[in-house]
Amino acid sequence: RLSRYAPPRAGAHASASCIFRRAAGRVRTMWAAAAPAAAAAAAAVARRVVLSRVATGTADAGGWSALPAPLALTLLGGVRTVIRHPVKATGNVLGHKLEVQYGHHTRRRHNPPKIPKHPMQDIDQNMNELLTYSDLKIRWQWTTKFNSNKMTIARHWKPLPNLCPTPKPTCSFVWHWAMPHRKPMPELPEASTIPKIDTSEAFAVFKSSVMHQHKVTVGDLVMCEKLHRREAGEKVVFGTVLLVGSRKFTIIGKPTVPYAKVKATIEQQTLTREMLTFKYRSKGRQSRFLRRRQYVTLLRIDEIVVEPGSDTVDPPPPKPLRLLDLWANRWLDPAETAGIEMVEGPSGEVVSKAAQLYDGTEHQPGSYHRRGLTSSYRFWPDPQHTHWRW
Repeated sequence: RLSRYAPPRAGAHASASCIFRRAAGRVRTMWAAAAPAAAAAAAAVARRVVLSRVATGTADAGGWSALPAPLALTLLGGVRTVIRHPVKATGNVLGHKLEVQYGHHTRRRHNPPKIPKHPMQDIDQNMNELLTYSDLKIRWQWTTKFNSNKMTIARHWKPLPNLCPTPKPTCSFVWHWAMPHRKPMPELPEASTIPKIDTSEAFAVFKSSVMHQHKVTVGDLVMCEKLHRREAGEKVVFGTVLLVGSRKFTIIGKPTVPYAKVKATIEQQTLTREMLTFKYRSKGRQSRFLRRRQYVTLLRIDEIVVEPGSDTVDPPPPKPLRLLDLWANRWLDPAETAGIEMVEGPSGEVVSKAAQLYDGTEHQPGSYHRRGLTSSYRFWPDPQHTHWRW
């Protein structure tokens, strides 16, 4: 409230100076009385203001800029600064909080405010919305003072991602007489109800490749992608069963039913009908005519097997006698396999002599699966799938 007691102007009455001295004495007395409580708070506020202006370089030449820069950086914790809810750096906001770092080549310099033209000369501005020329200066100053190009984002604070751990593969066995149910159903039925499971009239949804699913019953004829190194009449097993259902029960795989399999017999290894492709360019008088036939395998569904409580892990595939069998386009004939030299292995079993140099492991993931050496075909998302490509 010292503005009420301004210093005397030239020609003013002498009593004004006396009033000013008495008021200043009262202020000093009150400040001395309140010093223990307010001095610390005032010093903290002044320290924050001074250090912020020193760090940003906005201090005047005769005042705060005289402090040494290393002292300011030490007190500020280095060259990094934390910004909460940034308003001006709208293009760099990647969360509720970010940390910026001032580099040597991007040191933040004082950006002087842009002073617009005088209201008498600026005829484009609506002077009814602006009170005074100082008002116009303040508005321009606050819109041009901050610049996000003088800083580098050092660290982002983003909300924690909502990542749940991958659930354990399981399934749900639901008896229809127990519906509707209000709680998760068990993976296996009760031991007393297992003999009542009848799959002669059941249906199943299984996968014959990475992309194709089939809903089948016993006796259906299915066309799937070619199964390599298979001949007509061979028995195959598909272990990736997504759903099994009948009139009395339903087994829902999450993602697959581990104790269910589909057994089938290969009917044919054949080709599909011709797919015609014709391309024509009228300007260049160019045309292209193609006929394409896809290799497929015809399957006859023999049985849908549901065995709760059985071992769901497939046995290891039988290892070939020679590594060449994995790379060749066909299996060896019986006359050719008879000429392979066999020796006694370390455990007493009879193995090929080449096994002393090569133990028969897969040279790349899914090689045994693609060639039909595994006990059953399994595809993604089955937990036991081994294929590494489509």
